[in-house]
Parts: sequence; structure tokens; C-alpha cells
Amino acid sequence: MACACAAMVVIAACTRTEDKPLPTDPKARSEFIDAQRAKLTEQSRSLIDRFLARLKAQEAAGGAAPTVSISKALELQRAYDSELAQIQRQYQDRIAAAKADVRVEVREQSVVKEDLAKSAAGKALRYTVDITNTGNRVIERVALRIEIREAAGSYLAAIPLLELKGPLNPGEAGRTIQTLPLNPNYQAYLIAGHAAQIIGVPVKVVYADGATIDADADLNSLRSLSSRKIE
Repeated sequence: MACACAAMVVIAACTRTEDKPLPTDPKARSEFIDAQRAKLTEQSRSLIDRFLARLKAQEAAGGAAPTVSISKALELQRAYDSELAQIQRQYQDRIAAAKADVRVEVREQSVVKEDLAKSAAGKALRYTVDITNTGNRVIERVALRIEIREAAGSYLAAIPLLELKGPLNPGEAGRTIQTLPLNPNYQAYLIAGHAAQIIGVPVKVVYADGATIDADADLNSLRSLSSRKIE
């Protein structure tokens, strides 16, 4: 029995710090990691910081902290970063392909009267969206993401998915007039009469031949990845 106990002590003493489970208490966990920072490479420190940011967000949402070591945390963050980069590359490629076939122009913005039931300010932003099929295939349907920002770039509002139906033959253009009821708590800038940047990006293109460019699916994948539980 004495020999067995001695062996257990030796094994415990040889356990590497980076393989010890991170404390579940946020303060203790922070102190534990701070004590190990000098032993980590610059890349590993950056990885662990991104992991901790995700972990804090999970805890703030009511989730439990996983039982992982520093080495496991680094492994999980590398896998997360790799998947994130892959989805982002795919999204950019699909957006570029969609823009190659669909030109979007937003013009004629103005603030108009709106029903008080829709806008506490009684105002709405009115704007015109022109889309042109610049490709060589018939387009059946286009979905746009519309972002509205101040002249300096600050976010004001967004329409995640504005769907426009065709068909739209190569070289043809289509037009839609949109209105956005304005909230004085968030869009006082527009209510005051300041001009905005209104940007339209094609995130989904459905062609008559059945082919589809779906960058919106990548956006959904990014949202799902960002909210994935760390286990």
C-alpha cells in the first residue's frame, strides 16, 4: 500500500501545469492563466485571450464553464479560428460572385411622413433600389442585405434580407422603392434630415437554371459558430 501511494504522488507531481483543468471561478481562472502567461508563446497568449473572450460571453449568457486545460483550450481555439476563417473566405468568394452578376445602386433617399402606429416620430426613410443583371444567366430571385449608416460610418439600421423577384434577363434592370419607419431612439440622425450611406449587397442569387449563390447561408453559419457552446 505504501508503494502504491508513493507512485500516485509522483504521477501527480509530474502533471504539467498546462494540462491542469482551468478553475471554473472567473477570478481564480484569470489568476491561474496570468501565472502561466510568461511560459506561453505570443501566439498561444493570443489564442488563450480569444478563448477567454468566448468563455466570458458564454458565462454572461448563463452557460457553464467547461472543464478544460490550457492545452485543450488552445486546441479548441485553433479549431474555432480555422473554421471561422474557412467560412469567412467562402462568404467573401460568394459575395464576389454575386456582385459579378448583380449590380446594386441605392439612390433618391428622403425622409417622408409615416403612420404614427409605425413610427413614434411619424417619419420614415424612403429610398430607391436599382438592380441590374450584369451576368449572362436569367435571374429568378435576388436577396439583398441593406445597411444604413451615418456619413461617418456609424451603424443606424439594417434590412438583413430584402427579397426581390424576377425574372431578370441579362442586361435588364429592376427597381423597388422601400421605406423604413424611423425610431427616434436609434435614428435621430436621419430624422434630423442628415443624408445616410445606404449600401445594398446581394447575398443570395437564384438563377432560372436552378443554380444558386447563397452567401446568406454563410452568414447564418457565422452566427451559429459565434453562439456555439464551448464544451
